[in-house]
Amino acid sequence: MLLALDISVAGVPAGALAELRALGIVDADIAAAHELQQRQRACGAPVLPLAVICGVRPLERVAKAGLSQTASRLIGVKPRARISRGGTHVTRRPVWANSVRTGDAAEVEFVRPLSFDQLKELRRAIHLMFNRARDLASKARQGDELTPEEHKLTLLTRSCRDMLLRIADELRYRKGWCIPSYETLMRWTRLGRRTVKYSLDRLRELGLLEWIRRYDYTRDSQHGARSEQTSNLYRCHVPQWIAKMIGLFSPVPDDEAQRRAEGLELHADMLASVGPIERRRLMPDDPAQRAALILAAERSANRQASDAQTRECKNGIAPHIDLYSLSKGKRSCPSRATSQP
Repeated sequence: MLLALDISVAGVPAGALAELRALGIVDADIAAAHELQQRQRACGAPVLPLAVICGVRPLERVAKAGLSQTASRLIGVKPRARISRGGTHVTRRPVWANSVRTGDAAEVEFVRPLSFDQLKELRRAIHLMFNRARDLASKARQGDELTPEEHKLTLLTRSCRDMLLRIADELRYRKGWCIPSYETLMRWTRLGRRTVKYSLDRLRELGLLEWIRRYDYTRDSQHGARSEQTSNLYRCHVPQWIAKMIGLFSPVPDDEAQRRAEGLELHADMLASVGPIERRRLMPDDPAQRAALILAAERSANRQASDAQTRECKNGIAPHIDLYSLSKGKRSCPSRATSQP
């Protein structure tokens, strides 16, 4: 309950006052909540409903009250439902759940080619990571205490290093389309199937390797429709926390960060301007990317509102066109109108 203040409830709307009284809220708390609303309006802050201030309604219901219209449109878009294709097809061929059909747009969006300079830097980072992991494992055996991130890096074994180096080479050679099967990975690294599976899981846990499952769908007059699981599609990168640990992290320059922020704001404005169906199709599924777009939309709306407020009528600056004032035979800038004889 709020502190009881000697404030009148005369300014509280009758409907809201009756609703809060019916919920057992005393008049002193209602008056204090109304006074808080007045202060929020005075300072330009988002005004919360009386029921939220008094604690009878959760804040989540009005989470979008203080957001701009652009950000509200983006935050209201639901993520696309992922179609689960798990189970066994009529042809008795198993297909993993959340698999992507070969040739689908999601498969093309997942591909990330590597240039020669990127491959060179990635191979250098892999060797540095492996040397750092060996040093940390040696310290752990000697009884030294490691941080959670350092202990996690010790999972990078020699087999993980060899597999990641070969996958990086294939990403460069095949322009991002690295789709080896388990048998191919076994032949590349000369490891057993269980070791290959262990290395892939460790690399994925470290954030160094990502993949999506794929399946082929065929249909002909002889066998009908059939779905068959095929090899995964891989891509790799160095997470930021590992780059900092091995000394390869370099902060983004201010001009580049500003350029990326402006591009993100333009993307958010574009998404808010299209229809709801197209917006849902174009919105990313990653929660971090969705949050970044919503924050960019809010920054864009605040900047546009600030620019509109700074365009005030001054001496030497032509006033904005005001159709209402022109129809009445008046100028849109009272100060300039009164300064003329």
